[in-house]
Amino acid sequence: MVLGIWVTAVMTFGFFMPPALGLNTSNIMYFHVPMAISMEIAFLMAAWHGVRFLQTRRMEHDAHSVAFAEVGTAFGIIATITGAIWAKLNWGAYWSWDPQQIGIVAVLLTYFALFALRGATEDDEKTRSAWAVYAIFGVVAAIFWTFIFRRLPQLSTLHPPAVLIYSAPLYKWALWTNVAGFGMVMVKLALLRGRVQVVQEKLKESAS
Repeated sequence: MVLGIWVTAVMTFGFFMPPALGLNTSNIMYFHVPMAISMEIAFLMAAWHGVRFLQTRRMEHDAHSVAFAEVGTAFGIIATITGAIWAKLNWGAYWSWDPQQIGIVAVLLTYFALFALRGATEDDEKTRSAWAVYAIFGVVAAIFWTFIFRRLPQLSTLHPPAVLIYSAPLYKWALWTNVAGFGMVMVKLALLRGRVQVVQEKLKESAS
């Protein structure tokens, strides 16, 4: 309840903020940026639980690793859609082959492939061990495509530089408050999904 009030309040507040520096309109950023950052955090958490599974061999860590990856992918899809809307409003086209657009699509394709690989193995223990490695590889790929790729010297981006540094303090406060709110929503959803996965795995084990 408190989390829902938080997200609703700061989202509403954000729509009264002036555009960020260098943009025609920036209200969509109160969805786009928090979703993109939450995606990265989710993939980091998926990798962390993957490492913990390799250390402990506890099924709960595997379940939560998959859950964070699934929720992170869902948030990434929303970030891509809202980013396309943002691009249309500011640059006149939904898709401009911008490095950041290419990067997030590459991340999503990576995780789609990892989910497919997980489903290709029937042995549960091998599946969990392989997924732990996949989750670590996935976050490395996500960091490359979203933070390093766009900064390669031969590439240029339409995204204005230093928006979050030089925009009005009230705008930055509203944006980062949204980031915190959506980040907590992501964690809550992933933990719930993980618990469901744990129950399903235990029922599967008891039935076999």
